[in-house]
Amino acid sequence: TGTAELTVAGALPDRAARARRADAVLTRIASRAATATALGDGLTALVSGLTVTAAALVGAQAVADGRLSGVILAVVVLTPLAAFEAVLGMPLAVQYRQRVRRSAERVHEILDAPEPVREPDRPRQAPARPFPLVVKGLTARYAGQDRDALAGVDLTLEEGRRVAVVGASGSGKTTLAQVLLRFLDPEAGAYTLGGVDARSLDGDDVRRLVGLCAQDAHLFDSSVRENLLLARKDATEPELRDALARARLLDWTDSLPDGLDTLVGEHGARLSGGQRQRLALARALLADFPVLLLDEPAEHLDLPTADALTADLLAATEGRTTLLVTHRLAGLEAVDEVIVLDGGRVVQRGPYAELAALPGPLRRMAAREAAAEELVGAR
Repeated sequence: TGTAELTVAGALPDRAARARRADAVLTRIASRAATATALGDGLTALVSGLTVTAAALVGAQAVADGRLSGVILAVVVLTPLAAFEAVLGMPLAVQYRQRVRRSAERVHEILDAPEPVREPDRPRQAPARPFPLVVKGLTARYAGQDRDALAGVDLTLEEGRRVAVVGASGSGKTTLAQVLLRFLDPEAGAYTLGGVDARSLDGDDVRRLVGLCAQDAHLFDSSVRENLLLARKDATEPELRDALARARLLDWTDSLPDGLDTLVGEHGARLSGGQRQRLALARALLADFPVLLLDEPAEHLDLPTADALTADLLAATEGRTTLLVTHRLAGLEAVDEVIVLDGGRVVQRGPYAELAALPGPLRRMAAREAAAEELVGAR
């Protein structure tokens, strides 16, 4: 809920006051709506009652004068009741009409928004294997933005190859991941899987070939087992344990009284940050995607935990086709190629050791990272 973060930042009283003010506004709106409904219902009942009374008085006088029979008097009295019953729901209908109109406006805002991805009318058959995954001259831009988030990016992933994409925040790393997962279509350039244009494939087919392990991977309020089985419903116990072992989480699971049936809490609230990420990794490994995309897996973790997790990620993905999107450089000696992004463009690429030895963006990033680690160590 963010309560802990607000408390630490000293912002909880202000946020609570805002929530109370918003609640008061909602209460006033609900009160006005209830008052209007009550007035409408009351006036309808009053007018209906007066009309019936007037009809009864006039009818009774007519019967006394011999102009109406007793049976006709009953009809005269019941006719206003029947007429008002037909319009009894009109005040409520007016209120619902206003609500529906406002709801329709919100729905149309969504429907009229530009589509980030346009699915093909007749999707092509997905290739059995996505290799090579090739991105050439890729340019992408988010809707409503006046500058490209990516410009002229090239990338080739052969089977078993591991590539790291690094750069500062806003350099285009996550945008590249969005394009590869077909959550965003490129403005220009080519993106092919096994020689097939990714834009001609159904988005779900692309995501079966290119799987994501995100920094904010969702964990359901269920057991470790159930969270893993989301990746593959028919996975056996040995397969679950193997995935946990590769994610360096099996020893922890075995130490728990309930083992795989341990509840993790809402959003993994009962786990540490590192354990949440490792469980998400185990789920991604169990899914056995041909291409595994790791998007900032060590984000929001302290430096020692982040570096340990990155080392375990690289060990777990050895021999697997992997694209690691990260702002941390620790452990990247193990990947085949490092691509440095800046302002949406590739400014450097090559083996980590080679780039670190040359003056350039990666060397500057490594120096800043080392300085940050020294500062943390000094504390």
